Amino acid sequence: MRNGNVSRLSVPERALMRCALWVARVKGSICNMRLMVQALSVVLRLIRNRRGRIVDAGNRRAQAMLEGYRNVFSWVPQLREWLRDPRYIAYLGILEVNG
Repeated sequence: MRNGNVSRLSVPERALMRCALWVARVKGSICNMRLMVQALSVVLRLIRNRRGRIVDAGNRRAQAMLEGYRNVFSWVPQLREWLRDPRYIAYLGILEVNG
């Protein structure tokens, strides 16, 4: 909620999240399976958006580095492997999104 992703939700989705948080705060947990499933789908959508932006930014950065550092690969062959590693791409994406 603090990172502003909630503003991307539609009004009914925001109301659903507010209701689910209120129920969890008052009752201690959400017992209604229907509310739990709907709230979980909204939460997964919020998480997916952040992760998707990170992966997209990482892929763009890795592609730019692959094209820009062609002559470097002869003396640092590991760089090409790093630029294809999903963990390194995620790291590049985090640097782009947060930097």
